[in-house]
Amino acid sequence: MFDRQTLSLYKRLLSYILPFKGLIAITLIALLTIAAMEPAIAMVLKELVDESLIAKNPDSFVMMPLLLASVFIVKGVAEYFSKVFSQWIAQKAVLAIRADMYHKMQHLPFGVFQSYGTGKLMSKITYDVPQASSALSNAWVILIRDSLTILALIAYLLYISWQLTLLMLIVGPVVAFIIDKASKLMRNSSKAMQKNMGQLTERLEESLTAHQDIKIYGAEQYEQKRFQDTATELLTNSMQVTKVSALNVPLVQVLAAIALAGVVYVAMQMSAQNLFTPGELLAYITAMALTFEPIRRLTSINETVQKGMAAAESIFELLDQPNETNTGGKTLDSIGGELVFHDISFYYPNSQHPALESFSLKIPAGQTTALVGQSGSGKSTLVNLITRFYDASSGQILLDGKDILSLERGFLREQIALVSQKVTLFDDSVAANIAYGHEEHDRQAIIAAAKAAHAWEFIEKLPDGLDTQIGENGNLLSGGQRQRIAIARAFLKNAPILIFDEATSALDNQSEQMIQQAMETLKQNRTVIVIAHRLSTIENANNIVVMQQGKLVEQGNHSSLLKQKGVYSQLYNQGQEFNE
Repeated sequence: MFDRQTLSLYKRLLSYILPFKGLIAITLIALLTIAAMEPAIAMVLKELVDESLIAKNPDSFVMMPLLLASVFIVKGVAEYFSKVFSQWIAQKAVLAIRADMYHKMQHLPFGVFQSYGTGKLMSKITYDVPQASSALSNAWVILIRDSLTILALIAYLLYISWQLTLLMLIVGPVVAFIIDKASKLMRNSSKAMQKNMGQLTERLEESLTAHQDIKIYGAEQYEQKRFQDTATELLTNSMQVTKVSALNVPLVQVLAAIALAGVVYVAMQMSAQNLFTPGELLAYITAMALTFEPIRRLTSINETVQKGMAAAESIFELLDQPNETNTGGKTLDSIGGELVFHDISFYYPNSQHPALESFSLKIPAGQTTALVGQSGSGKSTLVNLITRFYDASSGQILLDGKDILSLERGFLREQIALVSQKVTLFDDSVAANIAYGHEEHDRQAIIAAAKAAHAWEFIEKLPDGLDTQIGENGNLLSGGQRQRIAIARAFLKNAPILIFDEATSALDNQSEQMIQQAMETLKQNRTVIVIAHRLSTIENANNIVVMQQGKLVEQGNHSSLLKQKGVYSQLYNQGQEFNE
């Protein structure tokens, strides 16, 4: 059941309950009491037969029933405290594990976060943690209580007849071998189940998020099959664990029963030769029978332990991921907003082709620079490098002459406001969404930001105004309203660098016009980077940068680029849009 790897994992898992040493001590005392009461039952039965039924001792007529009742009362009280305290300790540990995992997810490097995927990360918290919780709440209690119980009963059996007890213990190595083999099979199947649950959660998340696309493209059967295949694989692995566990328990019990039958036969012969008193014979058989239930529980808990260890392995794999690096950690007294890219190259993980190659560009402070190009040209990659979601493979990015790698990461991101086509809102009030990450702002500042973003005109008409709950990802608002909330958030942040990532590409003309007005106001006195989709959004830019396959191929203002009759001019004359 416990090889070296399992012991190491379980030890690390148990470290989460160590802060509760006092309650652990009480629980252990309760478990010791429970273990001591098992042989006490057999001892009372021995005296009941020998003293009350055979010797007819009148003093025992009252004493023995009282002793028997006392044993069960003490055992019941101890079981109550052990269960309540162990569960409380386990739930506090689970709370700590979930907090550590959530903290880790917030600080994972962007690339690692993307490699896991949302579904797999959700599965780790929603599925893996409860599996580990069972190993924390039930497993260690059963392991300690039933191991102590078996030891106490064997000690009593040795006291009555060490010869018979050694005969009974012959099956021990066989039982240990069976449990070890079953453990390895269940661990492997449990790991496969972890993977299946991650895939199942991923499928579910995709289907719920993309339900409109599924319907419009008639892909219901395709998605149903993908979900069914993953669910079937999960069922197969679950049944593998169940079958091994179901065979493991009765096989151990059959071996124990065979040993018991042999011992009972020999004990009966010894009793016939007056080597046992009737009470000793009954006590011995009772004590042997009492070992059956803890043996069964120890064998059954093996499934819980193996599932818990597979879950713990998955949890600690995540927790052991390195956080975002933060070399240097400098801050600057003031930010002008000049950005310089010097010979930047970047490769995405597991990619052989550069997303950016020998890219150099200067973005002056306080001016608007537009990035245009077809999909895969490197526009969004450039933004990811500015925000340090990724770090360049080679080259330097300078902010006001300072390498951004030398700046404290949080400080750098404080200087940047991002408004993208894909607006992210939270299931909270309008006010909380505008002030997201900046809860220190008062209501008047939130209202001023909403007015500047042309959002106040619809906010004040909402049922509860700023306190209106907007639903998951703002689904109770229109696309244009959601976009204006995002721009109000950028106004409130008041960062010197502003990035518009195709912020108006999915809007109708009226919404776009209102948002364009808000964006023009927001651009004032800021360094602005616009990833362009519609030509109307970039014609007034101070500098337009044309990108192809990770390289800068043209730059200049709108009129100068048209005169060059190059890539920009060709696309403009063809009336094409720059799709990301």
